[in-house]
Amino acid sequence: MAILINNVLIKGLSGSIGNMTFRQRGGETIVSKRRRAASVPATEIQMKNQEQFREATMYAKTVIKDPVIKALYGAVATGGQTAYNVAFSDRFKGPEIKSVSIGEYHGQPGDLIMIKADKFLVLKMDVMIVNADGVVIEEGQATVAGKAWKYTVSMLNEAVHGSKIIVTAVNRPGMVVKKEVTL
Repeated sequence: MAILINNVLIKGLSGSIGNMTFRQRGGETIVSKRRRAASVPATEIQMKNQEQFREATMYAKTVIKDPVIKALYGAVATGGQTAYNVAFSDRFKGPEIKSVSIGEYHGQPGDLIMIKADKFLVLKMDVMIVNADGVVIEEGQATVAGKAWKYTVSMLNEAVHGSKIIVTAVNRPGMVVKKEVTL
C-alpha cells in the first residue's frame, strides 16, 4: 500500500486499473495491490465473520445517515478514523467489559459493585447476583458513575462464597456481552 502525495495524474482517482486499486481516504489517494478472488471455498468461521462484517457495514451506513448519531460516533473518532469506522467497530466487536470490581461486595445491602467497560456507547449495564445453588438473589441495572458503572446491592446474600456476579453490557447497535465473576 502506498499513499500518493501531490501526484496530479492520479489525484482523486478511485477504482482499479490492471493489478492496482486506488482509494480516497482523508483527502489522500491510496494505491494498493488489487484484491484477487479466493481460490478455496470459505470455511464456516470465515462465512460467519463475513456475515458479521456485512451487518456491521449495514449498521455503519445507517448511522452516517442520521446526523445526531453520526455526530456521537464522530466525537470519539481518533487519528484517521471517521464516524463510519467507529460505528462499524461498535457493531462488529460489540461492547467490552474490562473489569468487575467486587472488593466492596460482602453480601450486604448498600455494598457496591463497580464495572469498567468501553468508555463510549455502552447504553445499558445489567447486574445479576446468583448464589452457589443457582438461585437469583437480585438483579438490576447499574448506573453510570464517572468513567465506570456502579451497582448498589439491595438484598442480603448470606452465603457469598460460591456466588456469582453476572454482568451484561448492551451497546447502541444492540450487541450483548456478559462477564461472570465467581466469589
